[in-house]
Formats: sequence, structure tokens, C-alpha cells
Amino acid sequence: MPPSSEMATLRNMVATSAIHDGERDDEDYTGECHPGTREKYLEDLMAWADNGPSDNRVEWVNAVAGAGKTALLRTFCTMLEEQGRFHPISFFVWKNDNKRNTLRQFAATIAYQLSRHTSALVPPIEKAINDDPLLLQSTFKKQMEKLIIRPLLDSCDAVNSKGHIIIVVDGLDELDAKGQTEFLAFLPILLSRLSSLPISLLVSSRPEAKIVGAFQHPKLASITRPTRLGSSDEDIWTFLNDKFDEINLQFPDLEQKHGGKWPSYEQRAIMVKQSSGLFIWPTVAINYIDRVEKGLGHSERLEHVLSSTEPKPWVASPLDNLYRAILEAHAPEDRSSFEFFCFKRRLALLCLPVNLGNFVWKDKSPHRRKSVDWTEIPIRVVFEETLDDIWDSVAGLASLFLPRTPSSSGESPTPAISHRSLRDFTFSRARCGKDLYYSSEQDLYTEVVCKYIDYFNTRHAYLVSCSRAEYGGIYSRLQSLSRDAQKWVESLFNARAIS
Repeated sequence: MPPSSEMATLRNMVATSAIHDGERDDEDYTGECHPGTREKYLEDLMAWADNGPSDNRVEWVNAVAGAGKTALLRTFCTMLEEQGRFHPISFFVWKNDNKRNTLRQFAATIAYQLSRHTSALVPPIEKAINDDPLLLQSTFKKQMEKLIIRPLLDSCDAVNSKGHIIIVVDGLDELDAKGQTEFLAFLPILLSRLSSLPISLLVSSRPEAKIVGAFQHPKLASITRPTRLGSSDEDIWTFLNDKFDEINLQFPDLEQKHGGKWPSYEQRAIMVKQSSGLFIWPTVAINYIDRVEKGLGHSERLEHVLSSTEPKPWVASPLDNLYRAILEAHAPEDRSSFEFFCFKRRLALLCLPVNLGNFVWKDKSPHRRKSVDWTEIPIRVVFEETLDDIWDSVAGLASLFLPRTPSSSGESPTPAISHRSLRDFTFSRARCGKDLYYSSEQDLYTEVVCKYIDYFNTRHAYLVSCSRAEYGGIYSRLQSLSRDAQKWVESLFNARAIS
């Protein structure tokens, strides 16, 4: 039976990329735990799930960036499904995805998954949408009440018969500021209203002050079990040994050339120590070593990685040290040259959480009968170089950027960073150093917008996109700009009659 118009409307609002096994774009690199790692944490989560709703109805996994929170939760969701005991309802936040870095589509995504889990929820959800056709454009609180809380309570017998329901929310810290505030404020209300149902929440985030404070509040502290995702040298050893075994199997001459195990036990031990228990460090290191490009072999790349393990008093983070070592190995040697200036400016532009190559420019000059699209124009306007030139320039920075893959439209996007921590590094003068630092994220947004304004003012061109909600990210980031820049861009978009 085809879905009703109400359920079809709900389905169209689902952020499919936020579901743990949903199709994601190429920039979302997050996977699952490496086999044989994080087993203790996974066993602990499975035991929590097996116990059903208990006093600890909220499990909060927290750790610094790069510790593997998302991988742990993705693996947990997969294990639940494979064992057939529970059906996880999930929302994986991703800062670069406009569909899942806010709460606009959160309630619809959760409600749709719940309706697939318990069919008895379909009629009350259909009724809610039919009674209020604008419900899916309402506030987060109203959507949660009418799409989730009331249908669950109205169908409590059917919900109870399904057993333990676990709602997984990963990356709470990657929600925009408004979304974080609304979610944390509503969480106690949600849990209180659903206290009679077998529903638990698994949430992960960085231990940021606002989030820590919320979970320490008496309303949440009494029902929350915090789990600090700690370091594990044993897991790092397992990961490194398996990855180097794969490289040696593919390139057997490495061990022959070095007269024994490559890298040596001592070199691997240095890498384990430098990792400080964070999977992001060995992941970046291995990906850099394994991508042999720009004439550098495995051994040369290994030396670059090992050079980052030498202590430097001004670098607080081993990961920052690794990023600097890789960048310094491929940056122009003359730090006062124009080429070096372009190198660090390009790095900063590529670290912005928007894909500048997603813009389409349409010339509507009166003398043209048909409009003409150029997908590379925004790249030339902002970067002042071609897309191929940009890709060539980052080829040596393997592991800092994801490999080049064609998009669904057949066009290759601009390079995407492989981890959010590179963005944090690039826009912090204290972390990357004054030589590699280009500008603050806010100042760079202003520079980008000013280039667009200049282009609009000098050519008969229009910026078009799928919808007003998707300007490739620039419009949604106006709050990061100065008030004058906001006014300029607002008037620009309005004047150009963007769809």
C-alpha cells in the first residue's frame, strides 16, 4: 500500500544522511570502529541496552575531537541491528550538512524512523500533520510534541510490546548554537513525558562547557550515566599493525628494502605514544603514509610523520604537531613569497564549512536567449585559480583532504578536509602558528562575500541554488559575519530574486 500523503510529506522532510546507515555525501568520512578496537566500550553499551530502561535512561559518551565517538556509535547501531534485539533510532549530526547541523529536520527524521519501528504510530502522526499542514515548518518544541511525544503516548501499548527503544544522537556539539540550546532545554521535558515508556537515549559530544553544564543539572544528572571515551594504546597498536600489514602486503619491497619489519617496532612505538590514545592521529598518519603522490615514497612520508614526534615547546597538541609537519613538508620554502601566501589562503578557504564549488552561476544577460551555467565560476571568483589547480596543489597533502571523487552531477567538488580538527587548527593562530595562519573564520567569510558582491556588481550574473534554504551554506552562515556584511548580502540576495 502506498504511503498516505501525510507520511509522504513526513518522508520528504527526513534527513536521510543523519540515519546511521543512510546514504551520506562524499565529505562525510566517518566510519565504524576498526575491528578489534573499542571492544570494552561496545560491550558496556550493549550491557546498558540489554538492561532496558533503567535509572540511567541517558548514556552520554563524551570525548575530545578525534577520540572516535562517531565510529563507536555507528558500530553500536550496527551491532544492535545485526543481533536483532533492538532497532536503533538515530540522528547523526554533521556540521557541514545543512540537513543535519540544525534541528529543522530532527523531529521528522526521528518520527519517521519510529513509525517504521512501530506501525501503530502512523495514524496519530498522520492526524497531527493533517490537522496542522504547517507542522513541519513549526518550532522544534511543537514538532517534538505533536510528531513524537503525543503519538508515543497515544500508542503506549504497542510501543511497550516492541521492547527497548534506543534513540541515538551523535555529535550534539556540531549542532548550531540555537539547536544545542533548544535540544538541551527540551531533553528533560522529553524524558519526563516519556518516563512510562521503554525509551532510552544515547548521546555523544565533545565535553563543551554548555553541554557539560546541562548534563550536570539535577534534572539530567540523576538519570544520566556519563562515559568518558578514554585512550587505549592497545587499540592504537592493533590499528597501526593491521594498517601497516596491509601496506606491506601490497608493497612487499618495503620490508626487503629495510631488511626487516617496516616500520620497525621502535618506530611504531613512537607513533603509539604520540597518538595519546586518539584515533585521529594514527588515522591521519597512516592515510598520509599510504597515499604515495608527488614523488614521495612510503619511507619519505613516514619520516615526515616521525619528525612531528619531536617535542616542540610551542605546540600543545600532538595532532597539531602532525598537521604542521605535513604542511611544512609541502608548503613553499620561502615563507615571505606570494606562493606561500596563496598556499595558506587556499588552505583556509578549503577549511570553511561550506563547499564553495557547489554554487551555480547563471548568466541572464538580455542578449542571451538561454541561460548558461558555469560551475567553476565561483571557484575562480573566490580562489582566483581553476579547480584542477586547486586539486593539484593539495595532492601532496594526502590524508588532510579526502580523495577526489566525481559528484553525482559529474563535476568534481573542491577538496574536502578529512577531519574537523584541521579546521580548528587552521583558524587558530595559537595552534597553527603565525606563519601558517591566514585569518579568522569570520573575517574569511566576509572576504568571500565581498568577492561575490564585487562579481555581482561588475557582471550580469545571478547566483542560483536548489532552494533559498540551500545557498551552499553562505546564507546560513550570515550570523558569522559583521552586521554590515549581513546587510549587504541580505540586500544582494533580495535584489537578485533568488529562488
